[in-house]
Amino acid sequence: MTSLTRMLAILDLFDEGASIWTAEAIAARLGYSLPTGYRYVRELHEAGLLRRAGGGTYVLGPRVIELDYRIRVGDPLLIAGQRVMRTLADQTGFDVVMGSLYGERIVTIHQEHGAEGVSASYGRGRRMPLYRGMLSKAILAALPRAQLRKLHQSTGEEAQAGSFAHNWDGLLTETRQIRKAGYSISQGELDPGLTGIAVPLTREDQRLAAALGFVLTHRRFATSDRDRLVELLRGAAADIAGALSPPSRLAATVATSSNRLGPTRAPG
Repeated sequence: MTSLTRMLAILDLFDEGASIWTAEAIAARLGYSLPTGYRYVRELHEAGLLRRAGGGTYVLGPRVIELDYRIRVGDPLLIAGQRVMRTLADQTGFDVVMGSLYGERIVTIHQEHGAEGVSASYGRGRRMPLYRGMLSKAILAALPRAQLRKLHQSTGEEAQAGSFAHNWDGLLTETRQIRKAGYSISQGELDPGLTGIAVPLTREDQRLAAALGFVLTHRRFATSDRDRLVELLRGAAADIAGALSPPSRLAATVATSSNRLGPTRAPG
């Protein structure tokens, strides 16, 4: 790894279970020498990516908040998706979520809450389990085989355990079935009592951009028209993808989506 990669790996240590770290603990966890650990922490602090929290401890810094804001107002995918997803959530009452692949991680990048008020664990900013959940499945199934193979080879047994990806044949079989159906479903894989259904979101050049999905209760899913849910997701995904290029089409695309979805009753 480069020095920059090693330094940025420190930021990945900060999560819900460990939001405060000392420089010594960081060095020990990542296998860095103490001088190197201190130097990296100092540079991250000077850049605003870490903040002193007292007693020699550090938390994530204000630059992270600034960068998050800049992403929300500047990312074309989010700009294209927010109003379309809001309309979809208002129409159905279901939560609408979007996730994207970044290297070897899948992250929820936006969520719009529906009237049902489900409590999904993996909202904006949460890294998804790579081989569980409807967003991850939809994204993996849309990847070229070579890219999927490389991703599977580079992820550890811990990520693959208990999933259809515990071996290559299982992953290939599952993703083929999802690709043939055109959508993915997960039931209780991430949250007990909740079902997710998602479709891939590809740009006009056919490159994968994200996955778009509904989160709803098992009960509502059982009484909903699955084909209608998929139709709504595909229409919204097409509108979002169409708005990604050129940017001048964004307003017209969002307006088209709003007119199509309309204030109709929720499926089921």
